[in-house]
Amino acid sequence: MASQFKLLESFEVQSQYTAFFTGNQIAWTQDGNHMLCQDGAKIHMLELESGKVLCSFDNSTGDSDMKDDPVTAFSVCEDEFGSYLFASYRSGLMIKWCRKKYKILRTWKSVHKGPVAQIAVDEDCLYLATGGSDSKIRVWELANFNCIASLKGCQGVTSVLKFRPNSNEVFAAGDDCKIRSWSVSDGAEKLLLESHFSQVTAFAFSENQLISAGRDAVICLWNLDKGTILKTIPIFESIEGLVLLPNDCILPGNYHVGSNSGPHVAVAGEKGVVRVWQVEKAKEVYVQSDSQISPSAEPGGLAVISLMLNGNTLAMVGVDHTIVLHSLSDFKCQRLLTGYCDEILDITFCGKDDTHLAVASNSPDIKLYRMKDMHCILLKGHTDIVLALCATPLQPNLLASSAKDNSVRLWVVDEEQSTVTCVASGMIHMNSVGAIAFSRTTANWLYSGAQDNCIKAWEIKNSDGQYTLSSKHSVIAHDKEINGLSVSPNDKIVASASQDKTAKLWNSDLTLIGTLRGHKRGVWCARFSPADQVLATGSADCTVRLWNLADLTCIKTFEGHDASVLKLEFVAAGLQFLTSSGDGLLKLWTVKNSECCLTLDGHEGRVWALAVHSDKAHVVSGGSDSKFVIWKDTTVEKQEQARKEMVERVEQDQTLSNLLHNKMYDAALELALQLNRPNTTLKIIQTLSEDKKMLRACVEKLSPELQESLLQLAFKWNTNTRNCSMAQVFNQFCELRNVILCIGIKNLDHQFIGSK
Repeated sequence: MASQFKLLESFEVQSQYTAFFTGNQIAWTQDGNHMLCQDGAKIHMLELESGKVLCSFDNSTGDSDMKDDPVTAFSVCEDEFGSYLFASYRSGLMIKWCRKKYKILRTWKSVHKGPVAQIAVDEDCLYLATGGSDSKIRVWELANFNCIASLKGCQGVTSVLKFRPNSNEVFAAGDDCKIRSWSVSDGAEKLLLESHFSQVTAFAFSENQLISAGRDAVICLWNLDKGTILKTIPIFESIEGLVLLPNDCILPGNYHVGSNSGPHVAVAGEKGVVRVWQVEKAKEVYVQSDSQISPSAEPGGLAVISLMLNGNTLAMVGVDHTIVLHSLSDFKCQRLLTGYCDEILDITFCGKDDTHLAVASNSPDIKLYRMKDMHCILLKGHTDIVLALCATPLQPNLLASSAKDNSVRLWVVDEEQSTVTCVASGMIHMNSVGAIAFSRTTANWLYSGAQDNCIKAWEIKNSDGQYTLSSKHSVIAHDKEINGLSVSPNDKIVASASQDKTAKLWNSDLTLIGTLRGHKRGVWCARFSPADQVLATGSADCTVRLWNLADLTCIKTFEGHDASVLKLEFVAAGLQFLTSSGDGLLKLWTVKNSECCLTLDGHEGRVWALAVHSDKAHVVSGGSDSKFVIWKDTTVEKQEQARKEMVERVEQDQTLSNLLHNKMYDAALELALQLNRPNTTLKIIQTLSEDKKMLRACVEKLSPELQESLLQLAFKWNTNTRNCSMAQVFNQFCELRNVILCIGIKNLDHQFIGSK
């Protein structure tokens, strides 16, 4: 077996996906290819096509106290000279970046008494407005960053701040539910619009009209020339996002938004759906039917926190930090990105050739990622947090899940249509279901273990695409909750791991075979070896135990983790296994010698999830740091690199021997220093010391870096009575002192350059 399967020796991070959007501020660049997302003290630039973070803008001013200063607001603008990012921090610091060069251009203080809540830049990038929490709005001239106006009247925290297009006015709304406008040139208040009875959350301009919406569940249409309200539209929903639709767009149902029909706006709020209104007629012309964002659980709560429009694409931003891109023409989901996964509890590959990755986090929704571009599909069905996932290579489009809602569900993935359908469910457990496992030889059985201490065997039947899930066997298996299940390669044995410090073996009909005792704390996971009749278990006592299935005895114990062993997977055809732990580390163990041969550090918290790709060359891990890391097996590459280095080293050794044999001491000295061979260098110096001119010539031919290396070696020789004579040889050359000064060796011992 060892000749057929090679042991794994190294893994490297191929890619990692971490939280890039954890705040409530987000902006879209004009080219439509990137989004800027707030993440604590950083602003990440996300490439929409690949779903990867290209770069991050942080407060790298050199002040360590400001390093974790969170971003409070930011805005982007573009002009003929470049693209710029303006950001404010809680400390009052303001920064201007060149977005494409990732370079800080200017820093200054906002002068507000408190953090800045909103930032707006006019369309010509001439003025910047900042709205604070001190009931003031300040206008800055970007040419020299002077504050040219301090606008008063807006009460409390500024909720919305915008420049009116083609006008010298700035509009803002605050905690007093009123909308005000000021002249930028003289700071005089021009308009006061009063109609809303709750916080104004968004508004948009349409020629001489203003359309506003807020949490009072109404849309207001204003005449800006007269400062009067034209229409109030009750929509019975708290609104957080509003955008003005272009006049040439077409909505589903072949509805044309024309300039003659008046302004149309898209709004979204607590219901989690986009609704389009013809404002002048107070007519709702479209309601989204299949939103990816769940509605608010409470009346007046948050579901959608922002709407953005770029060309013909509408972006919805959910309170759960999901970003959904829709085409206005059909409102189909073009792209879904998850900015924050929270704590990742389980991961599994699914789909043909494992093209998709299913992720369970602190959410009732399962996130299914398409690996090539990280497009996400939300699997909605569970009503509480999903705890476990599993898939079967026998039917790669079939996915099973279990959750805190006491249920088990089956899903079918349609890769061509990028859709997932829940085809069956079972709910007879009395508590949270934390472990599931498919049978190995067929896809007809599913086993589940729950906090009610029971294991259930479910029969899966498929009749022309109609799936049924029925419980056939059930047993009270443990004294405490069940953490993990595993099925043997021949489907004859089922292993369970429990918090009662034991693992148990069961027949396929859930009759007990035996109990494995030995762990000192709860057992988190169990896995059958694909090669031998052994079972591996990982426990909260920080150990992994290997059990003989014939006599149920522990044959090996693996120690090395500093925290609970949470997951375990066999690799290299059963010759090795990977473990993940609460200490944030992954370890690779060799079964034969019971040694840890590799430790991988890629997480900052507990690593709950671990899955191996079907190609056996990739492993994915996920944990409490809201990050999943894809590791690539680089054993072959490292071995090939080591072989090449060995061949190169042998060739260089032979070259050095040839140079010494041919008495080409100048080239030999240079090569010996390059190869870091102190003993060979000493022998060459001893030979050259007989001819002082040749020694001087050889030293002068060396590069400054090699001269420095030679002097460092001479310093070491001078501390050894056996070799100090060679070091003192250098003192005979007055040129040596010039060499020392030229290459900047300032810290050599006085004994070396002092008296003989």
